[in-house]
Amino acid sequence: MKALVIDCLQDAISAAQFDPFYINREVLRQQLDLEVDRIAAESLGAIREEILPDSVSSVFLLPSWEEAPAKAERAVESIRKAKPERKIFFIDPFSQASTVYFAVLPYVDRFLKRQCYRDSEDYKKNYVGGTMLTNFLVNGWHFDLNGWHLGSEVPPGYKDRIIPGWNLGASGNFERLLLNYAPPAWSDCGRDIDIFCRLSLGPRGKQEWFYQYRVTALQAVQTGIHKYKIVASGGFDETKPASQFQYYREMKRSRIVFSPFGWGETCWRDFEAVCYGCLLVKPSMAHIDTQPNIFIEKETYVPVRWDLTDLADQCSYYLEHPAEAAAIVDNARRVYRTYFEQNEFVNFIGRLINNSN
Repeated sequence: MKALVIDCLQDAISAAQFDPFYINREVLRQQLDLEVDRIAAESLGAIREEILPDSVSSVFLLPSWEEAPAKAERAVESIRKAKPERKIFFIDPFSQASTVYFAVLPYVDRFLKRQCYRDSEDYKKNYVGGTMLTNFLVNGWHFDLNGWHLGSEVPPGYKDRIIPGWNLGASGNFERLLLNYAPPAWSDCGRDIDIFCRLSLGPRGKQEWFYQYRVTALQAVQTGIHKYKIVASGGFDETKPASQFQYYREMKRSRIVFSPFGWGETCWRDFEAVCYGCLLVKPSMAHIDTQPNIFIEKETYVPVRWDLTDLADQCSYYLEHPAEAAAIVDNARRVYRTYFEQNEFVNFIGRLINNSN
């Protein structure tokens, strides 16, 4: 069998989305008899049937998030009509559980999200701003979204095609770091930073709800927790709060990593924290389904309320109960390693290409 990944995004996110195919290419070939190629395209609308030979039985579409939804729908419909028996998998480019592309659902076998709502009924709800998070920020914290909205209606009868694919944590960089780096013990004296939270605030000239939320999260750390050593700051995309080298060096020295939501619920920091043996503290992920799943409450991470009112108490508790913190850290690393050691990405692709209808 032959599969083709058509990448219209071509940035760090799309590289991470394709990376599991690359690092597992031999296992995919041996276990599934599957060869995977990757090509670039300017847009979904630029895809022509001649680049999809008959030998390609499955197509994975990775569009740019800037592609107009109506154009994406027409393009995917055209690809489906050209060869109805070919399987089509749409890899959504948005980090949110929502998307602007649900209109393509009738033309794809599965719609793959980095993270999706655990309860598919949530896709029927009319969230302010299009997401559960923005809905909370408006109704709970009275944020003004200034018309920002990221969502689309799920066509009736197609919500079961929305499934969790794989998140950024499935990339080879994290696999190598997790399996090859032995972090110091959680209570080691070398971990001289109690709580770490360096954040990007987005572009300086576009301070939307994302900026407001991140600033509020930083304030919760900086003003709510006093007796511990805290490294927390925010910077715009143009002026990072720390160099990449400094960021990782500080994280290695940290006991707790607080990781608030970003544009979506998951982010690079979540997986970095587990790789470096830190205790991940994060707003509750109980509403999200994602793989690899390092978000098992009180087992692999510590959840806090979305309004962050219990953040100080939760951080203080685990800093004062190091054995409990270390147990969660160890379990998170075990669960994360298991994802790679059991070839869960390959198993998922196998189920996808053999069972989707």
